[in-house]
Amino acid sequence: MKILLIMMGLLLTTISLVLLIGWWLPVKHNASRSTLLDADIERVWQKLISYEKMPQWRSELLSVEQTAAQVWKETSKEGKSISFATIEEIQQQRLVRKIVGERLMFGGSWTFELCVVGEQTKLTISENGEVYNPLFRFVAKFIIGHHRSMDKYLQQLLSSLAEK
Repeated sequence: MKILLIMMGLLLTTISLVLLIGWWLPVKHNASRSTLLDADIERVWQKLISYEKMPQWRSELLSVEQTAAQVWKETSKEGKSISFATIEEIQQQRLVRKIVGERLMFGGSWTFELCVVGEQTKLTISENGEVYNPLFRFVAKFIIGHHRSMDKYLQQLLSSLAEK
């Protein structure tokens, strides 16, 4: 019985510590990734803005559908949906997409910046994110990492561009 009480105490202490650290972490964060792509800028741009075709190369997506002007809802294979609005679009240079919706656990935007480097295209993705729940702030910062989604996106984009 004593061992059980000690284990429960340790568990409660760990949970309390995680929540306390989560409260101390800032709600907002910034992260970015850059890569050189072996594709011309027009081809990369088309991949970025052809939202309805994203399930063909983004393995986690079941579907993408337009719900309003410049608003697209992505539905994952797990059945979770999230909507994104395009808030800025400069042809083949810059694209800004923002998470939209109410009562979300996180929010923010991704900015895609493209430029030609020789025969390649440099793509930089910058995330200006917000994580509202302190437990998820802790998880996002120390377990998942703020770069994970960008890394996955870029890896899938690289793979899709390699296909002819």
